[in-house]
Amino acid sequence: MKVSIVSQYSVFLPNEHGALQKFAQILYDKGLDITGLMAEVRYEAAVVRFVVESIHKDSGDLPVSRIITQAGYTSVKTDILCVEEEGQAGAVLQVSKILGGGGINITAIYGSCDGNKRGRMYINADNLERAIQLLNVA
Repeated sequence: MKVSIVSQYSVFLPNEHGALQKFAQILYDKGLDITGLMAEVRYEAAVVRFVVESIHKDSGDLPVSRIITQAGYTSVKTDILCVEEEGQAGAVLQVSKILGGGGINITAIYGSCDGNKRGRMYINADNLERAIQLLNVA
């Protein structure tokens, strides 16, 4: 299990046909690929939380917040955990047991999987530093 801190961005999108596609196209055109995504739709708007990586691995850090702002959206950046694992059954159970046993409260969790069955869990918790310590010992 590999554990790291990544940046999650949250934006409001209108709850209308094509809004996510338009936003994803803007990011892609700027060299960003969405690797994790969670959306909560409420009436006329959606809160979309996502993690991105550069499409061009050698391009360094891209100014994601500036790209989002220049496209006309407001974003909030939050540090969260990324837990990468090799597609083992029970991974969510294992991680939640470790964190819960260590007194860590998970406040949000979502995931993704690549074509090679490597999974990523994106986790927001009340104590990221302690969560990393616990997961790195496991």
